[in-house]
Amino acid sequence: MPLDRAALHAAQMFAAPWLDLAASVVGLFGQAEVTAGLALGLAAARYRREPRDAIGPLLIAVTVVVEAVLKTVVVQAPLPPERSRTLELLPAFHVPFAFSYPSGHVARTTFLLAIARGLPRWAVVAGVLLMVATRVYLAEHWLSDTIGGVLLGLAVAAVARRVR
Repeated sequence: MPLDRAALHAAQMFAAPWLDLAASVVGLFGQAEVTAGLALGLAAARYRREPRDAIGPLLIAVTVVVEAVLKTVVVQAPLPPERSRTLELLPAFHVPFAFSYPSGHVARTTFLLAIARGLPRWAVVAGVLLMVATRVYLAEHWLSDTIGGVLLGLAVAAVARRVR
């Protein structure tokens, strides 16, 4: 897609080692292991106040399952590995998918930010946009992959807010 290529070019126009590090650090917060831990912590905190409220954060599992299914059926070629700027800061569990749509980092981050209580809307939007920017800058995902991740995260968050 021309828009995907243009977004990648624009994102990497000012590539620098310090940006690689900063974007890679931000990316840690979208890793499956980290988001699962955050979701469990959120569920535990909500359980203390109202046990039925603990179910919502656990729906992050739905986000992960739908992401995996989509990455096997939506034909979206991943970015060329030579464009990657990611620094492997911590060992992480990687599942090799044939296709790249949608971004799991963005879906999980969007989900968690969207169900968090007390966050101002601007903080939610800023957090999501920051994760989107890092995924494209690091050449982990096309812009369209990140948009799909936002939509997936918002859809599951809408369900989680209704579950009680």
